[in-house]
Amino acid sequence: MQSVFDKYIKIELISLAAIFILWELIGELKIVPSYLFPSFSETLSALYSLAVSGRLGLNYFATLVRVLVGFGLGSSLGILTGLAIAYHERSYRAFFPVVALAYAVPAVAWIPLFIIWIGLNEVLPIAVIFMCSFSPLVYVVSASVRGLNPSIINVARTLGCGDFDLTFRVLLPQILPSVMSGLKVEMGMAWRSCFVTEMVALSSGLGLLAIEAQTILRVDIILAVVLLLAASNYAFQVLFEKIEVKILRKWGYLNA
Repeated sequence: MQSVFDKYIKIELISLAAIFILWELIGELKIVPSYLFPSFSETLSALYSLAVSGRLGLNYFATLVRVLVGFGLGSSLGILTGLAIAYHERSYRAFFPVVALAYAVPAVAWIPLFIIWIGLNEVLPIAVIFMCSFSPLVYVVSASVRGLNPSIINVARTLGCGDFDLTFRVLLPQILPSVMSGLKVEMGMAWRSCFVTEMVALSSGLGLLAIEAQTILRVDIILAVVLLLAASNYAFQVLFEKIEVKILRKWGYLNA
């Protein structure tokens, strides 16, 4: 397992290196004017300048906290709510249509409404990210539970499983791959939603840095911010994959 994991890591590093080399070549050969598409090294230089000035650290920390709080609340409550409504037939029929409707609404569509309701403060991006994470995970979890073979629940009941054991020791392990896939997708959506909210309504964060750079035509800074945003999301994807493997091994779904 470890050798396979190392192999995938090597492939990912090679593909990333190829992209960065191509990016650098396009910039150095001036295929596109540098003020429109700076090279990879120029983008890294802009990122370094932001870091040295102290602006990058403060704004990145603001974005990171918003993402973690909003995503943490939305995803945890979404998973619990999904398990709760899927467990009982009446609650599923009552709440699933509402969840399906909310799931179809893009997270950024809540921004103008939340600006009116909440105002321009730190609660705004957290609320947007919460909505971004909550409804999709309720949808994924409830649909996954409903898709399980009913005999699994019947056998567990026959063996004396109570509600708690049935939910967290039988149902949750069965739908874990779907849950982890949902978490990975919605983490990316959380970063994007926070970024957009900061661009249009806040005075701090990575979104603000991008908007300020746009007003002075600093494409290198915009690309540096986008690169950092992408790297942050990728780091969380890797983290979720490792957590998923550990949980599956603990529950006996993977060999140690």
